[in-house]
Amino acid sequence: MRNQITPVLKIIGILVTSFSFTYLIPIIISYIYHDGQAKYFFITFLSTFALGLALWLPCRKTEGKLKTRDGFLIVSLFWTTLSCISALPLIISPAVDLRITHALFEATSGFTTTGATVLTHIQDLPKSILWYRTQLHFFGGMGIVILAVAIMPLLGMGGLALFKVEVSGPFKEDNLTPRIAQTARNLWSVYLILLAACIIVYYIGGMDLFDAITHGFTTVATAGFSNYDDSLGHFKSKFIDITAIIFMFISSINFTTHFLAFRQKKLRLYLQSSELRAFAFICLTAIALIAFGLYNFEVFDSVGEILLQAAFAVISMITTTGLTITDFSSWPSYLPILIVFITFIGGCSGSTAGGMKVIRVILLTKQAMREIKLLIHPHGKFPIRLNRRVVHNDILGSVWAFLGIYAFSTAILTLVMTAFGLSPLDAFSAVAACLNITGPGLGAVSSTYGALPDGALSTLMFTMILGRLEIFTLFVLVTPSFWKH
Repeated sequence: MRNQITPVLKIIGILVTSFSFTYLIPIIISYIYHDGQAKYFFITFLSTFALGLALWLPCRKTEGKLKTRDGFLIVSLFWTTLSCISALPLIISPAVDLRITHALFEATSGFTTTGATVLTHIQDLPKSILWYRTQLHFFGGMGIVILAVAIMPLLGMGGLALFKVEVSGPFKEDNLTPRIAQTARNLWSVYLILLAACIIVYYIGGMDLFDAITHGFTTVATAGFSNYDDSLGHFKSKFIDITAIIFMFISSINFTTHFLAFRQKKLRLYLQSSELRAFAFICLTAIALIAFGLYNFEVFDSVGEILLQAAFAVISMITTTGLTITDFSSWPSYLPILIVFITFIGGCSGSTAGGMKVIRVILLTKQAMREIKLLIHPHGKFPIRLNRRVVHNDILGSVWAFLGIYAFSTAILTLVMTAFGLSPLDAFSAVAACLNITGPGLGAVSSTYGALPDGALSTLMFTMILGRLEIFTLFVLVTPSFWKH
């Protein structure tokens, strides 16, 4: 057993040690703004560095190649460990003044790019704390494990095992390049280009440099933390609202598509993606339904405002970003429920968005249509194709299994949340918001989760990690066969 666990501990030690240096950035921010938080981030830096070193030193001479099963264990342990470590500045800083459970929730929400918060009066927090919250989004957006594979090829212990577990979607074997480290670097290059563009446009739109950078982090990571209680509504700028809509949508497109389109300079590659076409169709349909409801119930005065509000709410929630310009939970009739439901769809695979992913929805729809055809023509042959490729039955089976576990998890976690005193609607929306890594929910969790009991917050922390790692990564660890030789 020791031979099995030492390579895992070695990699986790390297990753944790490397991640500790990210705490130097908020230290610099603290000195720039003289907010007195530098010492708390320095304590966190030393603690994280020491922990990583303690894990790495006893295992440093371990050699061998990681297997896929090791990848599951590393990714699960690493995300859990980092979520806990990331809470330390929020615990020890008197300026934040959070209980341990609240701090753990906030850090987990940041690192998983959920964007659910327990804080109020956010704009009154020190600048370095505000930076730190969105910095967690930045590293969690593309996945710190992918970053490690991209810049640390000297690991020499099977980066593919980590990459396959970390990357979202059913087609994880499709790489951009033969070398997995180069593939990860390509994905991160796209991520950074989109981030730079978003920051520049926000700055042009009237944000100061600090707000432009931090809101760029949260937008491109499709996360949700803002520096203000009113989120993007604080700026009261249609230019900023439209900028956010555009970049939330772009960041929810498969980064492989972005990379190939940039490299080959062929915009038609976007039109050739059946997943992107379906995603755009779903977004437009949802916007039309929401706009019709807003118009019918006379929520806003002008057609232009109705279209903007509908587009922002739909794009923000289906991309699982969770930024807001108004409180959609107070809208009448079916509107809030429809918005919560579309978060289950999520964005495209291979993007920073959460949810089940559009590609799975496409495959489920195609297979359902095939089953209807088979009822009419029992002996017919109806292969399922995606982008002109035949989809094998093992992938279809995994998609159905994913849907089943996703639905089962939602039901069980909702029941658990009701046991902590939440109404069924509040419990369901909280689970949906955290499982789909969206952030805002309905009712008691429409703006903050701070009033929930510790048991409910702990349940939602598990839910966020479960959703961020796409269900299977955690569930595989509890199967007896995983632990057998």
